[in-house]
Amino acid sequence: MDIFVTGSIAFLLAGLIKGVLGFGFPIIALVVLTLTIGLLDALAIIIVPTLATNIWQALAGPHLAAVLKRMWLYFLVAAVCVLLTAQYLDTVNVNWLTALLGAVLFFYALSRLLDFHITVPRDRETGLSVILGAFNGALTGLTGSFMVPSVLYMQALGFPKDMLVQAMGFFFALSTLMLTISLGSNDLIESDQVRLSVYALLPSFAGVFVGRWARDRIDEDSFQKIFLFAVSILGAYLVWRSGTELV
Repeated sequence: MDIFVTGSIAFLLAGLIKGVLGFGFPIIALVVLTLTIGLLDALAIIIVPTLATNIWQALAGPHLAAVLKRMWLYFLVAAVCVLLTAQYLDTVNVNWLTALLGAVLFFYALSRLLDFHITVPRDRETGLSVILGAFNGALTGLTGSFMVPSVLYMQALGFPKDMLVQAMGFFFALSTLMLTISLGSNDLIESDQVRLSVYALLPSFAGVFVGRWARDRIDEDSFQKIFLFAVSILGAYLVWRSGTELV
């Protein structure tokens, strides 16, 4: 299938999911593109629409200052670790990276489906912000996935829904920016990929606006469960496919 058609479908679907749920854009775009063109090319192509949609999400609300005051250390540590780990993308067998991406998506979806919740005492936030920020940054640098453990940690901090959506938007935008800097400095982004990434803004925002329109017209809880179940299946498939290439 032509890359423009594949990309359009991937980003339209990713934007639709993000418009309905407030998250899921890089998951869907990465999985669909990884299955067709490979992880490294997919990472380069998702950059512009992921950054743009998440900046929009981060700024669309009154809670950004409160989010930064509470999570600046987590964001800082994660950003540094993205820069440090993404430089090794071209030295690691891509099948290992794809399998890692699949495992991250599978266990994230499973934790959400099982309604896994933790709470974080305020006196432990500093230490956990360093540990979990480093872990999240490393996973983002190697797989392009931002969800683990950031979303679970933000939920554990007790953020209300609108504040959580803004926090996710800011963190995903920051992580994408750090990933872009690292990929660019290591010559892992080509001009054709940049053009495709800019082109992807059109189907991405089309999907976002359709998703926002649909949010008030569908059962969001049921939709989220279906989405997470699909992500778990796709994650398991990525692990299986990569495993067959490694043996």
